[in-house]
Amino acid sequence: LWVKILLAVAFVIFLYNVTMTVLKGRKTVVSIVLLVGLWGAALFYLFAFYNPSNLALDKLYWWWVVHVWVEGVWELIMAAMLAFLLIKLTGVDREVIEKWLYVIVGLSLVSGLLGTGHHYYWIGTPSYWHWIGGVFSVLEVLPFFAMVLWAFYLVHESGRDHPNRAAMLWSLGCPVMAFFGA
Repeated sequence: LWVKILLAVAFVIFLYNVTMTVLKGRKTVVSIVLLVGLWGAALFYLFAFYNPSNLALDKLYWWWVVHVWVEGVWELIMAAMLAFLLIKLTGVDREVIEKWLYVIVGLSLVSGLLGTGHHYYWIGTPSYWHWIGGVFSVLEVLPFFAMVLWAFYLVHESGRDHPNRAAMLWSLGCPVMAFFGA
């Protein structure tokens, strides 16, 4: 329990610093998506402290925390970081990258939240959640595939041979590995 509390305190300090930095500076779509992702990670971490005695209720909270983190929160954080790097590395207009970011955030949240429904079968919810969850679980790879297309398209369109090759390769490799992991 003390480890959880210590991690929570460290994350709150980190979150406070990032939030104050963003609020003091220029508010962009990238920074707002990053903040939403970080605050989502912090809020869903609170469910780790709740341990109900009912196993079905415990699994409900567990699946929500795990899946909303993976299919919602972490994708937002990854997409925002990737957008920031692509703005800096490719020189492509911020407006173009932010439009792609809107698409990825929308795909992530719709497919991720409804895709969680395929787990509801085991906790006694109505059977329609099984097929809704199954269909949207299949669609959960779309945001990752969109990130792959996004990164390669923007790097190709920029035509820049950036001197920081490691950052450029990370910007291309991270969405590819996330797609294969999904």
